[in-house]
Amino acid sequence: MAKKLKLDEEELALHQTWDDVGRVVFTVMLTAVVVWAPCAVLRKTVHIVGDRLLEHAGTAPGLVPSLILIAALAAAGLIRGLLNRFPEWAEVERDGIDVALKNYGMTAGSEDPTPRMKAPAFALAARKAVASFVTLATGGSGGLEGPVVLIGESVGAGVARVMASRSAHELRTYQVAGIAAAVSTLLNAPFAAALFALEIVYSDRVVYRKLAYCLLAGTVAYVLNSQAFGAAQPLFVAPERTAEYSFTEYLTSALVAIAISTPVALGFALTMKHARNVVHRVHPVLRGLVGGLGTGAVALGFAFALGVDVRHILGMGDWTLRQLLVHGPGDITAIWLLLAVLVGKMVATGLTVQSGGSAGLLFPSMVMGGVAGAATGRILQVVGLFEGADISLFVVVGVASSLVGMVGVPMAAIALSLEVFGPQYGPPTILACGLTYVLTLRLSIYDLDEAPARAGPEDIDDENRIEGRSGMERNIPSPTATTALEAKAARRKRRGKF
Repeated sequence: MAKKLKLDEEELALHQTWDDVGRVVFTVMLTAVVVWAPCAVLRKTVHIVGDRLLEHAGTAPGLVPSLILIAALAAAGLIRGLLNRFPEWAEVERDGIDVALKNYGMTAGSEDPTPRMKAPAFALAARKAVASFVTLATGGSGGLEGPVVLIGESVGAGVARVMASRSAHELRTYQVAGIAAAVSTLLNAPFAAALFALEIVYSDRVVYRKLAYCLLAGTVAYVLNSQAFGAAQPLFVAPERTAEYSFTEYLTSALVAIAISTPVALGFALTMKHARNVVHRVHPVLRGLVGGLGTGAVALGFAFALGVDVRHILGMGDWTLRQLLVHGPGDITAIWLLLAVLVGKMVATGLTVQSGGSAGLLFPSMVMGGVAGAATGRILQVVGLFEGADISLFVVVGVASSLVGMVGVPMAAIALSLEVFGPQYGPPTILACGLTYVLTLRLSIYDLDEAPARAGPEDIDDENRIEGRSGMERNIPSPTATTALEAKAARRKRRGKF
């Protein structure tokens, strides 16, 4: 008798009745609505409070604004340190993507959703939202995308519990759809959000039925953003230009990928490692305080010594990218100032996150890539190799390739560029992202030696079994390495660590 193959996600979906499909579609839409509400409130409140604090310190530098900023960072760090003494709060420190992937893998190798159903869901999302507000609204350096990934996954699991989800594969649908809805709420880019959700969960593969539900969840969040806050505005606005590029412009785009994004990714990974080593010498309760004081000292040191606006160093960094895209290098025209902002953002983000702050790494990665790209354009202008260089092209290419180099999401990076900056920036962005992905397979700003639990073998699509070729031969993760971080860890073990 032939051995019965275990059904994968696509095969399981084909056995659903129309009633099942209708129920899943309804629950995905419900998940998107429930995810959107806390993520939208968190995004709005962090911008209102945090932007006002940093604007005051940046536009009116002096003793009093500096003391207010330092006090806010120190107080937030101390609060984090006190809260992180409790295991349930320690779970929501740092980025949050690792915890989301661990939760996603709780049902590995089983169709029983009970393990994730018994774990915290709505309470975990609430704690992550509070910790992220405390970190970022007080001037910490980092993004919201990591925190909202965990919020989306947790709310998705909570909705599955309320709706009495019948299987683990159905539960995972709501978890990944929740992630897509959360990221779409933040970026106003539903296609990029759907691809981002799949890439961080499934690494080098796309499970198409999951993609369909992620697109639905991301679109629902996008529509809700439009209805609540008016016509949806792109995250950034790049200058208009034609889609025609010279050979020199393609060459410089490749240069950004090869000579800029890869070293920046490596530098950020090493900075995160050393920041962790430094802050972990301190008592756990005081780590947040030390990290907050260190973050403030870095920002104010750059401000008073070099005249760099603290908004380039602290916060999420979207203000910096808008300045680079709209006004060119703006108040940081000099190459050495651009490089100073790059270093300052790395160090401030490392201290914020590694000291227990709840902040993401995607936005800082985008800022570093954009700043490095702008510096590259300025260098080419100064040496006369590319006179009249379009700095915005370097910024856009730097942003996209940095997401690939530092976070490992090539398709989402390309989609984000098309949705946010416009299709006219597509050709050089695709070239840069492809090159960066090939060059940075071994690099990650996450600790891959502590990879999260696996997703189940039922999540592997049939392509892994085509013609008997193994995952390694097809560069597809094997069933024992099915999350993004585990897949990268496996590749590093085969090829040697950087």
